[in-house]
Amino acid sequence: MTQSVLISGGGIVGSFLGLELAARDIPFQIIEKNPYIASKDDHIRSLTLNLSACERLDQLGITSSSSVIQEMNIFDGSGSGKLSFNSKDANIGYLAKVFGFNDLREALATKVESFTSIGNEVTSFQLKDSKVHVSLSNETILDTDLLVIAEGRNSTLAKSVASDNFSRDYQQIAKTFLVETANISEGEAIQVFYEQEIFALMPYKNDSDTNLFSVVWSMPKELAADLNQDNIAQHLEKFEKKISCRMKVSSELLSFPLSAHHLNEYCDHGVCVIADAAHSIHPLAGQGINLGISDAIILAEEIERAINTDQEIGKLAFLKKYELRRKTLNASMIRGVDFLFNLFQQDNLYLRLGRNVGLKMVDNISFLKKYELRRKILNASMIRGVDFLFNLFQQD
Repeated sequence: MTQSVLISGGGIVGSFLGLELAARDIPFQIIEKNPYIASKDDHIRSLTLNLSACERLDQLGITSSSSVIQEMNIFDGSGSGKLSFNSKDANIGYLAKVFGFNDLREALATKVESFTSIGNEVTSFQLKDSKVHVSLSNETILDTDLLVIAEGRNSTLAKSVASDNFSRDYQQIAKTFLVETANISEGEAIQVFYEQEIFALMPYKNDSDTNLFSVVWSMPKELAADLNQDNIAQHLEKFEKKISCRMKVSSELLSFPLSAHHLNEYCDHGVCVIADAAHSIHPLAGQGINLGISDAIILAEEIERAINTDQEIGKLAFLKKYELRRKTLNASMIRGVDFLFNLFQQDNLYLRLGRNVGLKMVDNISFLKKYELRRKILNASMIRGVDFLFNLFQQD
């Protein structure tokens, strides 16, 4: 029984899902509204992929320039707490890789180009006779066994499947840009929690001798409104002092509002939602793209399992297996990151002391760090630190 999948959205995760299906010889088509044209600012954006996601890209034959993170240092900017991870401690080659947004998207889009229809979008769908009838903006009707919505967080189609059971506007803006610095090693990444600001510095791809890093800096909207190319140097001083380096801004500043959401359902008969269309997260842990890639891998596995047992891939019972495998993990990650965000927003002496004790405790227990680093499911440097602190501060 030949069955096919229609993917609405040809971004990074939608294209990645297409490759997962192709690797399993499952027919698919991608519908993408906009042709891929790199903007002049897209080279500034970066994506941090954890070890398991990078390994899967390699297995699928995706090659794209990237920088390796071998060491991660996390600081409490208001205290002396510090948490460090190093890939050598766990006998692995690296903790994560940083990709240019343009580079990774182009590498994936090229691989699925012949399966992608550009210039249309899915406007509606309905289930008829075990098939999903999908209407496109050019009035074409396509029949498929399964419609996958991979359109991003503001997807109207996703909202027709389910509603948010978690939604939060963090009242913050993320500024991202590139800096040059000579005082940080190429494989080192840094994160500083400073009052209501979170500053992340990650190694970025280089075609020259310049030591280039990507910055993702989340801050209250009031500060973001005052920050510009002319005064950014003085605002960077507190981070330069904390991490003992000088930074020279070498790109324009890009801005993104920060929010999070999570759907109460991921699927219905003949349709399911993945990645940012189903859930979004604060970037402090750098896990948004990794959660989306994990969604795609698990969904592809469940589709293959249904086909191998001669079952309909659009049946809700099979789609619920994907939802069960991903929803709890995604929700836990969102709650953990939300907790950590709240923890470092508090201007309370006892909480500051607790943060510093927690960071120092993890940093001093080398066997715990090695154990956590070996677990490849999530970003070994940041997320297990988040998990540990989350559990630590839940104890009575």
